[in-house]
Amino acid sequence: MKKVTPTKNDSKRRIGANGATDEAASKQTRRRRRSRASKAVGKRGEKLDQERTDVSYRKKKKDPTKKGSKAGSHAATPIGKSPQLVQPPTPPTKADKNEKVDTTNTVTTDEALTGGTTSLSTVSTVSTTLSSDLPPQTPPKVTGSTRKTKVIVAASDLPPSIKHAAEKWGGETAAKAWLEKTEFSKVKADFEKINSMVVNVEKDCKKWKANSKWNQSEDYPALDSNLVNVEDGYVNMSQIDFPSTRSVLMGQIPKKDSEESFWKVVFEKRSLLIHVIVGSNDSFDFFPQKAEEYRNYGSMWTNNRRVENLHEDISRFYIEVLPTGCSNSIVSTVTVIKNWQIDTVHPKHSVVVKETVELTNYMAGATAEDTALVLSRHGAGRAGFFLSLWIAMNKLNAKNEPCIADIVKTIRSQRPKAVETLTQYASLYITLFYFIKVENLSQNFASALLVDQSVIGTTTMLTLAPSATPTTPPAIERSSAVQGSAVMTVSGQK
Repeated sequence: MKKVTPTKNDSKRRIGANGATDEAASKQTRRRRRSRASKAVGKRGEKLDQERTDVSYRKKKKDPTKKGSKAGSHAATPIGKSPQLVQPPTPPTKADKNEKVDTTNTVTTDEALTGGTTSLSTVSTVSTTLSSDLPPQTPPKVTGSTRKTKVIVAASDLPPSIKHAAEKWGGETAAKAWLEKTEFSKVKADFEKINSMVVNVEKDCKKWKANSKWNQSEDYPALDSNLVNVEDGYVNMSQIDFPSTRSVLMGQIPKKDSEESFWKVVFEKRSLLIHVIVGSNDSFDFFPQKAEEYRNYGSMWTNNRRVENLHEDISRFYIEVLPTGCSNSIVSTVTVIKNWQIDTVHPKHSVVVKETVELTNYMAGATAEDTALVLSRHGAGRAGFFLSLWIAMNKLNAKNEPCIADIVKTIRSQRPKAVETLTQYASLYITLFYFIKVENLSQNFASALLVDQSVIGTTTMLTLAPSATPTTPPAIERSSAVQGSAVMTVSGQK
C-alpha cells in the first residue's frame, strides 16, 4: 500500500460517516448555488430588457382596486426616475341609512325663470385636478369641458344700492306736472319782467359803495340789508335766505389784499363747503394752490392739506383755516368749477348737476352753525344760476313743482343781477330737464336690473326699454346733455 504524505490542508478535511471526505460534496454544492444565481440574474436581465423595450408595459398602471393588487407594492421604475410608493386605498365610507340627502340646493340646467326673480347665467368648469378626498374606486371623469347653468336669485338678495335706485323717485310726479304746466314760449317774457327789477344804490347799497376799492366791479351792487359783516373789514358777500331751505352765502371772489377779511368770514360762519366758479379770464389766487403749502393773510393762517383733480373742470382743495391765537381750526372744502365763462353756462350739464347734488348732500349733514358759500367773479350771474338750479332740484326732490321765475326773483331781491342773462335763465329749464332725465334713467336702469340681469363671468348686461327716456318738450330744439351742448329756441333767439 502506497504511503500518503500529509499536507498542510489535511487538518481541514473532515471524515464523513462512510469514511469519504466532504470536499467533493462541498464543491458540488457551490456549483449548484452558482448555477441558480446565474439563472436568476439572467431572468432579471431579461425582465429589465423587456421593461425598457415594451412601451405599453411602462405606460400600463395597475388598478389598486383590483383584488390581485398588493398594498405597498410598487411598479418597475424606469431608469433615471425614483420609485414612488403607492398608498393603500382608503375604503369608502358607507352612508347611514337614516341620513337624509339634502336636495334643496340642487341647480338644474335650463331652469325656467319665475316672476319677481332675476336670472343669473353663470359658467361652471369641471375641475381637471383629482381630489384625494374622493373614494379611489370612483375617480372623477376628466373631460375638460364646460357647462352652463341658470341660477334663480331673489330680488331681495341684490345689493341695497340697486334696490334703492330701483325705488320710485319721489320727484317724478312733480317733474311730470312741471313739464306739462311750464310754457317754454313765455321764458323770454318772464325774464324781461325779472330784469326790470331796479335797485336804489344810493339808498340800499351804502356799504357797498363806500368800499368800492374792494369790489370787482361798480356794476354789481350788494344790498346793505343782507351784507355779511366782518370786524374791521369788508367782504362783498350776501346771505341768501330761502323759505324752504337753509341760508347760503353768495359773493364775489375776493380781490388781492382783502383775503384776511374773507377768511375771517369763512371761519366765523363755518363755511365748510365753498364753490368757486371761474372762467378762462378769472383768477382765484386767494388760497394756497399746492398741497402742503400754507399762507398767512394777516391774522389768518391757511394751509392746503390735499388737492384732488376729479375732472378736467373740477378740482377740490382742502384748506385748513386758523386765526391767530386760536387753537381749533376748521377745514373748508374749496371746489373750483373751471371753464365756466362769464354771462354763459357751463358747457356740460353733468358737471353743474353733480356739484349741486354735492351741495345738497353737504347741507343735509351740516350742523346748524355750518354754512355753504358760492363764489364767482361778481357773485351775480353764474353764482345765481348755481343757487337757482339747486333750489329747483330740491323742490323736485321734496315732491314740489318748482317755479323758475319765482326762484330767480327771490335770489334777485337779495343779490342784484343774479342770473344775469337770458341764456342763463333759459338754461335753467334745460339743466333741470337734464336732471329729471338722469333721475328717470337711473331708476329705469335699476328697475331693468331687477327684472332682467344676465351675468356671464363678470360682465353685466342691462336691458332698458326705449320708452324709458322722457320725450323732449317741443320748445327745446336740441338738448344733448351727454355731450354737454344745450341750445334752446326762445321766441326766435338762441
